[in-house]
Amino acid sequence: MQAATPILAIAGLTGSGKTLAIQQLEQLGYMGLEGIPPAQVIPLIEAMRPHHSALAISLNLRQSHYLEQLPALDAWLQAQGIPLLFLEASPQVLLNRLSAHRRPHPQQSTARGLLEAIELERLALRPARERCTHLLDTSDLNSQQLRQQLEALIQGIPQPLNLSLISFGFKYGVPPDANLMFDVRFLPNPFFQPHLRRLTGQDPRLQEFLFADPVTQSTYAHIFSLIQAFWPHYQAERRPHLTLAIGCTGGQHRSVALVERLAQDLQPWVAAPPGQGLPHLN
Repeated sequence: MQAATPILAIAGLTGSGKTLAIQQLEQLGYMGLEGIPPAQVIPLIEAMRPHHSALAISLNLRQSHYLEQLPALDAWLQAQGIPLLFLEASPQVLLNRLSAHRRPHPQQSTARGLLEAIELERLALRPARERCTHLLDTSDLNSQQLRQQLEALIQGIPQPLNLSLISFGFKYGVPPDANLMFDVRFLPNPFFQPHLRRLTGQDPRLQEFLFADPVTQSTYAHIFSLIQAFWPHYQAERRPHLTLAIGCTGGQHRSVALVERLAQDLQPWVAAPPGQGLPHLN
């Protein structure tokens, strides 16, 4: 059974943008309601649905007994065909937002500092995150971009997922924002080839040496196939960005060569319209 009135339920971490999402949805014609305990959502929707063209409801999951009410609400939402959107952001972004607005955190009284409070809430809300039909990371979104994502969600419009490729050296540390990370230090090391040592992975001579090795070829094919397999699931989460990092020892030879090849092979697909699948390697 599909709800005749468009309805969107929203949950998420403190500081992830639930209030801003409601405000943006109100500009899109929705009647917004904030901080509603799950047990009150069903009667509220039934009472308000005949009188409004669209409803957006932000859930209050701050108390443990509110979380216990979520399974019953989730079953009803599914039966009604009502999506549940979960908003999240990285711990550092949440910390910056909460500090800038001097907002108290619901877990702060039981935590040693704000970062621990953010992590405690993330763990507490994991059941809500697992039940959601749509997941949106707002870490890199401004208000206009959030509105675009929400508008696309309610209209069912596929949105582009921006892919960033990073090469790095493990001896300098790993990139903190990587969603997918691959360690290729087991590949043949051009550093031990005197004629290649001073080159980088961007040089065709080094790439020719590296990709002549069957292990490099197999590794690259596996990485590419994993991107193909994971891509639609990242899109389903409505992520705006995906960062893939490949690391070797110094970040000069092997990781650079693989990232350069990925950028080349993915280029035809990056320019394709949203929703079109990844290319297959020959």
